Amino acid sequence: MAEALETSSSPKDIASILVERASVYEALGQSVAARQDIQAAVEKDATNEKAQAAARLLFPVNITEEKDPRVDLFRTYLERLSPAETGTGTETQMGAADIKVFCSSSDFISVLMACGMQDTPPSVRATAYMVLTRLFHPPQEKDYPMTFIIEQCAKSFSHCLGSGKNKAKLLAFQTLYALFQTSMTVGATILSQDGVVQDCMDVIEFEVVEVQLAMANVLAIASSDKTCQKLIVKYGSGWLAKIASRPSSDERLKAVVGTTLTKLQAQGAETSDPSTAAPEEDKSESLQEAMRHMNISSGDLVESMKAIVKSKSEDATVVLNAVEGLAYSTLESKVKESLVKDAMFMKSLVALAINAANTNSNPLLFGIGTILLNITMYRPVLDEQQQQMKKLRDLANAKNSKTSSTGDDPKESDKAVEVRVQLAVDHGAALALMVLAKSTSQNIRIVAASTYHQLVTPQTTRGTLLQQGIVKALLPLTTSQQDPQCSLMASQSLAKLAITTDPRLAFGSHHPQSLVRPFLSLCKQDNSQLCQFEGLMALTNLASVDDEVRLQIFNEQGMTVFENLQLSNNTMVQRAATEMVCNMTFCDPVFDMYSNAQQPGSQNKVRLLMILSDHEDERTRKAASGALAILANSKGTCEMMTHIDRGYERIARLLEKEEVVDVQHRGVEIVRCMVHHLEKEAVEGLVNEKVDKKLIAIVKECQVAVVRAAAMEVLKLLAGHGAVIRSNQ
Repeated sequence: MAEALETSSSPKDIASILVERASVYEALGQSVAARQDIQAAVEKDATNEKAQAAARLLFPVNITEEKDPRVDLFRTYLERLSPAETGTGTETQMGAADIKVFCSSSDFISVLMACGMQDTPPSVRATAYMVLTRLFHPPQEKDYPMTFIIEQCAKSFSHCLGSGKNKAKLLAFQTLYALFQTSMTVGATILSQDGVVQDCMDVIEFEVVEVQLAMANVLAIASSDKTCQKLIVKYGSGWLAKIASRPSSDERLKAVVGTTLTKLQAQGAETSDPSTAAPEEDKSESLQEAMRHMNISSGDLVESMKAIVKSKSEDATVVLNAVEGLAYSTLESKVKESLVKDAMFMKSLVALAINAANTNSNPLLFGIGTILLNITMYRPVLDEQQQQMKKLRDLANAKNSKTSSTGDDPKESDKAVEVRVQLAVDHGAALALMVLAKSTSQNIRIVAASTYHQLVTPQTTRGTLLQQGIVKALLPLTTSQQDPQCSLMASQSLAKLAITTDPRLAFGSHHPQSLVRPFLSLCKQDNSQLCQFEGLMALTNLASVDDEVRLQIFNEQGMTVFENLQLSNNTMVQRAATEMVCNMTFCDPVFDMYSNAQQPGSQNKVRLLMILSDHEDERTRKAASGALAILANSKGTCEMMTHIDRGYERIARLLEKEEVVDVQHRGVEIVRCMVHHLEKEAVEGLVNEKVDKKLIAIVKECQVAVVRAAAMEVLKLLAGHGAVIRSNQ
């Protein structure tokens, strides 16, 4: 991609390459690099629609607005903060001394103000954000003056706050909020300075609503940081609880406060244990105490946020805060139950997602997706070792807590989750996920794919989901090479649908061939035998559709994958792989690959099938003997079976009295083909293993007429080639 940039001279071509590279950076979590490429792409080609769309998502930019002189100024610094072309990419063009000069200048103050002032033009704000992002996330440089940068930011914050003017205080908190957005570390360092939170909370009740709202926004975003959590709980619990409980509180302020309280509760934020607290901490009020004092519970917070969603408020900020708060609160099982059983809320949430599709509101979509994911989340399946570790952790927690362990929450049992999943599907959750699945955000697509996987887990929901068009939403997610986790979850969801539903009904106009690669990718997941099993089962059903699908599987090197999985130590995977091989023998290239002795490895392939035809698992024996029965129609396969150690003995075992009738039937067919192709040579070997007597027993005792008739025909064939058949033996 770098070479393409160097060789391209057209601005349009360069812009397209930059957009593509930005999507890769975003997938890798390198948001800074993604923003830089999108900004450069817009500069190169302002008509590039993909660049404009990406720019609107990364930062609210109006590409066509009148240019502000600050944009050029900020871009100059942005370029100078870019990695120097030294070959190592570990240094910026500005040295440590230059950066200190910049951060001490009025230009740096302009950058901070552009991020914090509400009336800043979008393009200026976006460029200012990019400067801060570049400044706070530098290359690995030894003498980078990060401490100095933070000190300058803190000095500016203190200066605004100390002026005493409402406009300056508003700017201080909005700028601090922007610092948190660009770097949680920088924001938390400033807020957690001695006395900052305490002084702010001492006077917050006397501030105008706009300043209170700006301060509350800072508390909400800061509550994700451990250090800030303790300070907020210690000094802010009383005010937060008071605002949440007061009916007359400003709707916007109440929504932010509710989100903050919910985040603090969800993350278990409390001050130190009162029994071990230092004297100066004695006056600190715990979060729970503050809420009890104001007669407000977590349930009240949830109901308040639910009401905002159901009210269809036009204030996007209020709705976003409510959704974010609910996303955190759905970590509790009782909240999951409360939300999913409220039909009006669920339908309002779905409508909110559909409407958000036209606004490019990624935070809102992510919050909605998180709510749906938490509501429908099953407990992880633990292996034996993980179960033992869980028991030890539960015992340790029980000893450390003042209350005894109550065991697993019944609301998190598979049965309870299945009920919630059914309700979510009935309320149209899949329609909301369709919007999320089309998002350009990697995280939102992963949430959509994960939630889809939960929704298709119960077989009872799959028919409804198919009617709602789930396949159309999942297919694009399986092809995303940038999101391997998203692709895996989407492929698993489609596999579950393919396993229990006729592929022709499940996928309709979506050609089954487009599913071959996703299902094969599941089979290649060496760290998950469940994925391998589901991929194999889905492909087995898919291969039954027509020859074109089987040929596609063959062309995608599927046989190598199946043959490797035939050696799995998991019986179910081994069985499914063998069934897949049996199904694929109807494909001409596969038949030739196995039956032609001149093909590399054909002898070993037949040997493996003969070994598996004697497997202790009945279905594996059926699949292996079935594949041999098909392949035995070729003389080459029959010859190879005779060259395998104890080949005739293995064939004779298929006719044992104790064997199931399906395997006996396959054995009869193999014997017929052997005699037909190899004549006297095969008759000798088979009679030596008493195959004739076993066939007679089948004729006398088998209850299935078709098998009896087939055995009788083979006996006649043996007799025709010189075998002496005596029915009284």
